[in-house]
Amino acid sequence: MLKLGCKKTTLNEIIAQSGVSNGGLYHYFKSKDEIFGVIMKQRMDEINERFYREADLSLVGPTSIIVNELFGNHDNCKIFRSIFLYLVSQPENPRTQKIISELHDYWLELGSSWISLGQKDGLIDPSLEPKQTASYIVSYYFGLLINSAYVADESLFKPEAIIPFVTRFLRV
Repeated sequence: MLKLGCKKTTLNEIIAQSGVSNGGLYHYFKSKDEIFGVIMKQRMDEINERFYREADLSLVGPTSIIVNELFGNHDNCKIFRSIFLYLVSQPENPRTQKIISELHDYWLELGSSWISLGQKDGLIDPSLEPKQTASYIVSYYFGLLINSAYVADESLFKPEAIIPFVTRFLRV
């Protein structure tokens, strides 16, 4: 997928890469967009799992996990960003609209739970409403993901630049 990009990746290539049978794939999915949605959700699940497994009692540690998993330079991050950009570039497509909407809702759910945990641990301002705050942060991350595809200055999207901004916003 990294070589061809999402638009040029075919279902046959996905089948060949995954080892799943043609019938098995078509039994569960109607399109590659649905497969991409599942890949995105699995990636968010991995980030969530890592967050709870490795988060320490500081604000920087958990924020670093999330930001590094979204904006890092390894293949999983690149695939995530590529799929995200592919899906959001099709607002007129009802299928991709639904996928992005579901991912957005899921991201809000995760973000709200992370913020609530940080408030419980005394790391995040208790006056912040978790879902509303998660919505602001998700919008910020969505914007960064889109900008990262078009802005030549990569230093703007390095985790080291994003983490302090987010932690200042949340801090008690």
